[in-house]
Amino acid sequence: MKPVVIVGDVMLDRDLDGRAERLSPDAPVPVVDAVEEHTRPGGAGLAALLAADDGPDVVLEEAG
Repeated sequence: MKPVVIVGDVMLDRDLDGRAERLSPDAPVPVVDAVEEHTRPGGAGLAALLAADDGPDVVLEEAG
């Protein structure tokens, strides 16, 4: 079986869990307190991870 080739940029996604009960005084954005961070692959890295879970060999190439 031929490998699946994925071309793209690999990123690190960070998900933040916390509470936002107020807005920043400097900009209309929430201020998040008691943050818990979860990291996972993103972009082409996530696509390669998901493809590999299905069983084929995966080759990940950087774009550019």
